[in-house]
Amino acid sequence: MTKVVLKTSVSHGKGVFACEPITQGERILTFTGPVWNSAQADFSTYHLQIGEDLYLGPSADLDDYVNHSCQPNGGFDDGLHLVALRDILPGEEITWDYGTAIDEADFEGFPCQCGVLSCRGQVVSFRHLPGAVQERLRPWLLPYLKVKYFGG
Repeated sequence: MTKVVLKTSVSHGKGVFACEPITQGERILTFTGPVWNSAQADFSTYHLQIGEDLYLGPSADLDDYVNHSCQPNGGFDDGLHLVALRDILPGEEITWDYGTAIDEADFEGFPCQCGVLSCRGQVVSFRHLPGAVQERLRPWLLPYLKVKYFGG
C-alpha cells in the first residue's frame, strides 16, 4: 500500500504528496523506467541519470513527478529507492535534491523554484555544487556518484 498520491503542486504543477504519515528511514517509492544511454534518451521528457551514460526514462508512475528541493524530505538509499530523511506528515509534498543524481558536464541547469530559505537558486550537476553541499548530500547520492566522487 502506498502512502503517497499525485496532486497539484503550487510551485511545480504536479507533485507527489504524503497521504499518510511516513517515518524517517521509511521507503517512499522506487524509481523505475526503461534504461537508456544518452543516444537513446529523450531529454525533452522525464529522465533520471543513474550512471555516467545511463538514464531511466519515464515510468508513467509516481516517481516521474517527485520534485526537487534544496532542502528535501526524501533521499536515495543505496539504490533507486527514495526514503524519508525525516518524518513526513500527511499533505507534505515529497521532494529530493536533483543534485544527488545529475552529473553531466554540459548540464546548463535551471532555476530552482523550491522556495526554501536555503535555496541555491539553480539546479546544477553534482560536480558544480560547492564542496560543503556535496559533502552534505553524500549520504543520499545515487550509487554511481558515491563511487565516482567518494570511492563507494
